Amino acid sequence: MTPRPLSAVVIDLDDTLISAYRRPDLAWRSVCLTMQAELGGLAPDIAAQALTRAGQAFWRDPQCHELGRADPRHGRRLIATAAFETLLREGHPAPASETVSSLAEAFSRLRDEEMRLEAGAEALLLDLRDAGYRLALLTNGAGPLQRAKIERFGLEPYFDHIQIEGEVGVGKPFPDAFRRAFAALAVEAPEVCVIGDSLEWDIRPAKALGCWTVLYDPERALEAEPRRGDADVVVGTLTGLASCLPVLHTQRE
Repeated sequence: MTPRPLSAVVIDLDDTLISAYRRPDLAWRSVCLTMQAELGGLAPDIAAQALTRAGQAFWRDPQCHELGRADPRHGRRLIATAAFETLLREGHPAPASETVSSLAEAFSRLRDEEMRLEAGAEALLLDLRDAGYRLALLTNGAGPLQRAKIERFGLEPYFDHIQIEGEVGVGKPFPDAFRRAFAALAVEAPEVCVIGDSLEWDIRPAKALGCWTVLYDPERALEAEPRRGDADVVVGTLTGLASCLPVLHTQRE
């Protein structure tokens, strides 16, 4: 499909421009191995699997998801508590409540320590600016938390508009979140390319408004054909996304 003329790009933050929350199973396993002594007779792999399952259940629940976006550390404590309550019911030994809280805090520290810019993120933003697009960063989460990430990685200068759920009171996937960003850029939805890592939160709501969409999915093959209702373009690297720019730019000339 040939893209329409575009004048603006709206980009997600977490797990798009920065690597933040991908592969929680590996992060939980790392924490459980580090704190193996505190787990007592509970095998680290069993603990990590339970924590991963509890996390999946937590983030599937809309109310929990909202709570976790606002306060990830509190959300992780709830996840850890739920995981060990399940293990206890299944007959496994349970660590002390202090250990459960310490595991959740260790997980949060590990996530923060391992957070980094995705490869090619800065080059992509420079390419988009050089091509003349107006840029917006559209991210869910609490204002102070997201602002700290933006400052940490020096992202603010690249954008004409930065919009954070906790600061404006509405976030993705609600249409008003996207419309607010479009209005700030003085563009209409058909002029916008939306780039993000989530079909549910970024791609499908943007497509419903008439945007051109790019799904960033490092674990999906570059040649994957989008399914009905999915993104117009699927890329596995941000460097791969740059190959779309000449096409988009040509359409604007």
